[in-house]
Parts: sequence; C-alpha cells; structure tokens
Amino acid sequence: MALEGEIEVGLRLAAGRVAGVRIASTRPDVARLMLEGRERAQAQKLVPLLFSICGRSQGVAAELACAAAAGEPIDAAALRRLPHAVGAEIVREYAWRMLLDWPQALGEPASPAAVAAARGSLAWQGDDADGSAAIAEAVYGMSATAWLALETPAAIQSWIAAGATVPARHLRRLCRDDEPGAAAQATVPLLPATDPALWVPALARVDDPDAARRPTRDGAAAETGALARRQQDPLIAAWLAAHPSRVPARALARLRELALLLAGRGDVALGACAVGPGAGLSWVENARGLLLHRVTLERSAEGDRVAQWRIVAPTDWNFHPEGALAVALRGQIAADPDQIKSHTQVLVHALDPCVSCRIGFDDA
Repeated sequence: MALEGEIEVGLRLAAGRVAGVRIASTRPDVARLMLEGRERAQAQKLVPLLFSICGRSQGVAAELACAAAAGEPIDAAALRRLPHAVGAEIVREYAWRMLLDWPQALGEPASPAAVAAARGSLAWQGDDADGSAAIAEAVYGMSATAWLALETPAAIQSWIAAGATVPARHLRRLCRDDEPGAAAQATVPLLPATDPALWVPALARVDDPDAARRPTRDGAAAETGALARRQQDPLIAAWLAAHPSRVPARALARLRELALLLAGRGDVALGACAVGPGAGLSWVENARGLLLHRVTLERSAEGDRVAQWRIVAPTDWNFHPEGALAVALRGQIAADPDQIKSHTQVLVHALDPCVSCRIGFDDA
C-alpha cells in the first residue's frame, strides 16, 4: 500500500451478477494529523507539500479557507492569481492523463510529440501560445479553437472516426464498449453546475471526520468532476442522452474543458465564506472535481492557530460507498470475473481517483 493510501474495491458476485460492492479508503486524514494545532501560516505553507496530486488547488483551497476563517477579504490580485494557478494545474493533469495514460489503456506507445506536449504542460501558464498549440495538436490534431467548433454529436463522431490522435481513438473505444444496446447503468445525481457559492455553504455543517470522508448533498451521494461542471453544455447533454453510461461523456467533458482552457475561454470556480465564529469554508473546482476545505482557527496573542481542518476531496465524492462507482457496478452482469474486473477498472479510470485503486473479490 502506498503511503498516501488507496481505494479498495471489493466485488461480491452471485448468480452471474455483481451482488454487492464494498468501497473502502485507507487514505490517512492528513489534515487532522498534520495541520491541526499548527500556526495558521505554517499550516498554509505545508498543505501543497502534503499532496503529490492537485497540490496547487489544495494550496489555493487552504489559502481561501484560512482567509474566510480569519474574516479577511480576498483582494482583487488574489482573485486573478488563484484561478490562474488552478487552471494551469487542470491543463497539466488533463494533458498528462490524455497523452501518457490513455495510450497505455489502448496498448499503444505514447508518441514523441505527445510526450513532449505532456512535459510542456508542466510549465503551461496560459500565456504560452506555442505550448498551448503543441498540447492541442497532440490531443485534438488541430487547434483548440477549431476543435471547439465541433459542437454537435455528429461532428464529434466524425472526429472520433478519423482517429487521428490517441484521445480520439480512446473515446472511440469507450463509445464502442458503450453502444446503445448495452445495459444501462444506474447513476447518482451530478453535483450542480451552477455557481458553487449558491449551494456549497450548506455543506459546511458536515464537519465531522466520518462525514467528510462520505460527503452527501441533500442526504445523497453525488458525482463530481468535469461531467458535472459541463452537464449543461448542449454537446455533453446530447452525449449523455445517447449513451447508457457516463463513461464516454466523462472523457468528452474533460476534452471540452481542456480545449476551453487552451483557447483562453476556460473558467475556474472557487471561493470561500465564513461558516461560524473563526470558521471558514472554501471550494475549488479542480481537475477531478469539487474540493472543499473547512478550517476553524483559534485566536490568541501569539496569532491564529488551527483548531480543526477538514478536507473533502473529489475522490471522497465519487468513491463514496454509495457513490458513482458503487451504484454503476451493482447489478451488472458478471458471468466472467475477469471481464467484470476489467469493466470495473474502466469505471475507476473514468472517475480518476487521486490515489491508486485495488480491485478484488469478496467472499459471498
């Protein structure tokens, strides 16, 4: 097991179907273990160092939550700087996944151009036209603006059929395995695509450690990520209606978000608010979905000190025991254990957890 923990998925098979799904996390509660009791400034500096994945957005969420807890306004410079930092991280995460991981899923080697573009994404800051063009060419085979002009399912299908890039071929494979005749999968609600400031503060009351690891909205598990954010996009909505599962739509939504960022048209939702005396809640929509930090500060003559720190990661939403993965798997045909394990792996990759995932079978 990795030091950052992992997700464990246990499948129970009976009568040729998935009769039960057990999802457990061994991820340590780093916020409680490493941040509580520290001085505010020290804790804020430590947060980005604790996370090997999405460290920038974790740092942004920490900065926003602490400011809200201390009653400090976020100045205009920070409101320009912070979305830029998160947007650059999203580009890096998406480019790395699409150009290096997706070829592996297809059994193809990553091309030299794809490797170079993925490496270039590490330094992408939004004002590098050559870097944006290189990433777009490797992902789409055209400029991001030209690809965004493919606004209908038919246009996307033509791009997929041409198969000029790995992401096109990857999406083609996902669609092939998700033909309209396939069995529909049950789903959980998508988190709202509206401004998080309108509904996230209501989640602040869920501040105990167990609830933070099993987040809900309106008493139910929900899915977060690019698909939730882009669900009102007409192309994504049409794609969802045409396919039994959300797997191809999740990939297409990520492709849309990456193109928007590369074309300078993307936006990043983030913010914070006070939720009680000395308590602040922040939200950041990062590459994997909605990230929440809830911080309570104790004030003294020596300065602010962290009394409580809770983090709800996108993985906590999507890998909830009653979340998107569990609901999609229950009842699925499982005559062949190897086949259902492979199918589970596809679903896991589509939801993209921030830690490794181990899949096995539980005894009946």
